[in-house]
Amino acid sequence: MVSILLASTLLSGCLSLVIQREVMEGMREGSDPHKDIDLDVTVGWSETFDTGTEIDSVLYSNETELIFDETVSKLVINFRAQFPYSSQIEEFIGNDTNQLRYVEATLWKPGTQSAGGDPFWHVKATQDYPLERFEWTDMGSDFVEGIWILEVEARGYGVTAPIEQLSFHDHFDLYATITKPCVRFPQSHEIGECTFLSDLED
Repeated sequence: MVSILLASTLLSGCLSLVIQREVMEGMREGSDPHKDIDLDVTVGWSETFDTGTEIDSVLYSNETELIFDETVSKLVINFRAQFPYSSQIEEFIGNDTNQLRYVEATLWKPGTQSAGGDPFWHVKATQDYPLERFEWTDMGSDFVEGIWILEVEARGYGVTAPIEQLSFHDHFDLYATITKPCVRFPQSHEIGECTFLSDLED
């Protein structure tokens, strides 16, 4: 590096300046090798129902946590439900199908579930519900640090018939994703690894 700098001083004009600038940029990058990236944290489920020989629909319920801190910049929820033939069945048996085949998904802010408050987000599907994306990039007063709860309760049927055309399986997808800044240090992290900024600040 020293020889390059000495050689550049012997050259005249713009060429000398270009070489010196490139060397200095390389030294600056080497002294601060970390890279800041945004990383997604996703929780949720994809469930396909199978009732086998059972007459009653199958109950599925689950819940998981999302930890929000001051560095979270975005929240995205993706939801979809599929109930084959649900609209035709409702014509014959009325609203009873709303108790036999449904998906109810809820996201709770910290403390509201146990206190009996209103959920931050809620949807209930009793018929086909096309994939929908719910996104929040400015949480405003709704943003609360702490443990958020994503929960789902669902009932569905899944029948595999000897005739393929008569087979059907209820299905849903529910995923919640938060985006947080992450710092990657090439010298200490493997490819794809990084450390959340919130962990560095603790």
